[in-house]
Amino acid sequence: MECNQSKDKQEIVKLKITKFSTTEIEENNYFKKEFIIKPLTIPQLQSPQFQSITQEQVNDGVPFEATFQLLNEMDLIIFENRAKAQMYLNSCIQHNLQCPIKKYIELKNVFPFQKPQLSMNDMLRWLKIPNQSQQFALTLVVIELLKRSYTFQTQMLQQLQFPIPEEESRLQGFQNLIILDLQYTCVENYRQNFHQEIIEISAQVYDIRQRKIIQSFQKYIKPIENPILSEYCTKQTGIQQFQINNGISLQQAINQLSQIFKELGRFCIITLSDFDLIILKKEAERKQIKLVKNFTYYINLKKIFPKSLRIRDSLKDPSMTEMLECCGLLQYQNNLSDNTKVINLVSLVDYLITNEKLRFDEKMIQYTYKI
Repeated sequence: MECNQSKDKQEIVKLKITKFSTTEIEENNYFKKEFIIKPLTIPQLQSPQFQSITQEQVNDGVPFEATFQLLNEMDLIIFENRAKAQMYLNSCIQHNLQCPIKKYIELKNVFPFQKPQLSMNDMLRWLKIPNQSQQFALTLVVIELLKRSYTFQTQMLQQLQFPIPEEESRLQGFQNLIILDLQYTCVENYRQNFHQEIIEISAQVYDIRQRKIIQSFQKYIKPIENPILSEYCTKQTGIQQFQINNGISLQQAINQLSQIFKELGRFCIITLSDFDLIILKKEAERKQIKLVKNFTYYINLKKIFPKSLRIRDSLKDPSMTEMLECCGLLQYQNNLSDNTKVINLVSLVDYLITNEKLRFDEKMIQYTYKI
């Protein structure tokens, strides 16, 4: 969609709609249409914003509500990102219309290869869809994901309302942050049938109001599927065989950590990567361990680290060392022994909150339901 904007108002002037069932995608036999919408509150196009639409076209455009007949309650609505969803809702408000869409999926949030500032071109590139296929790019991305057996799940849905009702309390900010680091088994030469198992869980509970650690958790986990650590794993993690031999089960560790969760107010898990909780989710599924919902969402510190602090101009996520350097915290050496990695994360979080006045809220959250 494209919007015409003037000061604090915006209206959709171009809207592309595609409708299909999963049985239609193989034959490319599905409905798709581009609508030129006649603007009501901002009749003049704001030049030179629009190159593909003329004033004559919008003057002869269809009413916005004419597109509503294509939508029904059973449709699963997908927008590229939250901004596009809000544009749609804003146009309904400008036209004094009841929005026909109640819930939607934000593709950017559930796309399997999440990156900061993910654009449609990024999605096309990840899926190897030719860049010239821009006319219905969102459609092509969704169809390609479905062809690769991706499943859009109902728990991905969010309300088309701003602020989103179920997120309002979260947007008020968290009381605590759980700075979490997991270590897991690994081998030097990856094997497809090798299942990674968690062998250490380290966590620090950071109280945002007091700006200090109020509780610590650290446990070694005894692996079952691959009980003997490889030399490579010991070198990478610093964990010795005798430590995991005396470890507890993953179920016991999860139970203990979940008990800590119950004693806290609103909180969110902070990690250094997308992999930790996804690996936990996969292992829990294999071992039939039930995880509380707090393990299904998290904030990846690398993704939300302020660009204004970065010394190097790079599209890649910053490393731990780079973030420490940017914040003047390199005295906390980035090694893997003991709880140093978690301590580094705590130091970064504390610096961002205290010095940069960074507010950790729902907009930073990522989820574990991916391919």
